[in-house]
Amino acid sequence: MNDSTLAQTAAPAFDCAFVCATRRRLESIATNRIEPLEPPSRAELESALGQRIQGFELWKTNLRNRIYRLRLADGRAAVAKQLVIGTAARLQHGFDQLNALGQLQIPGLHVPEPLALLGKKRVCVMEFAPGKTIKALLWSRATGDEIIETYELAGKILGQLHTAWIEGTRSFPVEMLARDLAEAPWHLSARQKKFLHLALESVAAATVRTGQLYYDYKPVNLLLHSGELYLVDPPEVPRNGVQLWDFVLFLSSVRRESWRFRLRRPYDRQRGTVTRALSAFTRGYLRSFPEAYPESILFAPTARLIELQSTAVLMTMERGMMDSTSRELLGDNYARQLRTKLTARMNFSFLEMEKAWLFRQLERDLEKSEKD
Repeated sequence: MNDSTLAQTAAPAFDCAFVCATRRRLESIATNRIEPLEPPSRAELESALGQRIQGFELWKTNLRNRIYRLRLADGRAAVAKQLVIGTAARLQHGFDQLNALGQLQIPGLHVPEPLALLGKKRVCVMEFAPGKTIKALLWSRATGDEIIETYELAGKILGQLHTAWIEGTRSFPVEMLARDLAEAPWHLSARQKKFLHLALESVAAATVRTGQLYYDYKPVNLLLHSGELYLVDPPEVPRNGVQLWDFVLFLSSVRRESWRFRLRRPYDRQRGTVTRALSAFTRGYLRSFPEAYPESILFAPTARLIELQSTAVLMTMERGMMDSTSRELLGDNYARQLRTKLTARMNFSFLEMEKAWLFRQLERDLEKSEKD
């Protein structure tokens, strides 16, 4: 394998300042000139793989990546992911994570086999993952039982990942979270500020599990095939934090998709399946641990605060797109710039509504915990 030895990333320190990290990344992209990156050639890919390529085509593209589909001479299908915006270190970490995840041998989980690395072109070649995303199950009219079983399996897999990655427990990092939320690009009403303060006070006594994070564990990155799941898009940045982040991110991603489903199909009976699927995911996850962290009475407000943080991260990203005038970020195509900014504006408005909904839920969580 050519060009596969890049500098290793040091083990990360504990952190949960994800809003601040997102802001720093957006600022870095906007202020640092990004040199054009040439696509990988067929000859370069064949040299790295050590075999001929029978098919090679651009499959998907976005602001950060180009994805190519390959058909190898040995009959296998593969994908080549090129980081248009990124670093060699990020590429190396993602490649290493594919290897590490595959070695865990978690029942029901498959990870695409990493095949080659082209450091200069920032390309990772991996096995093609078959199946459809479990995000698509709701829209494809799968049976309720199939959706529920799949989500429970996703919860079990995440629980086993966290069991393998756990480093210990600690008090919930209230002050760190409060500082991070203060950097969010939102306006809070006096009532919202009051309940945010009360929630932070209430979870100060919570104990949480800490360790490695997947960070982007959500339905769009899990593909269902023959009753098992393929986990794709491995983390490119090492993160060590409150593991509840991964659990909450999955739930919030499903909730957003269910809202879109209700808007488009208001009379579809499938809507009720989502609630049962989320319960199955939660059940599958929590059964992986002998003890509850945080304890039951503090679980809801703790999870809700992390949900607010994940929404704040998304709002920061969309605000960055709305405010950016950088050609390096959006390219020279004016139509693309306009389309990107309009999409970001609509997404930001949607997230504002989600923020308001989360604060209402947080208020109810606090009232319930006081009664208990």
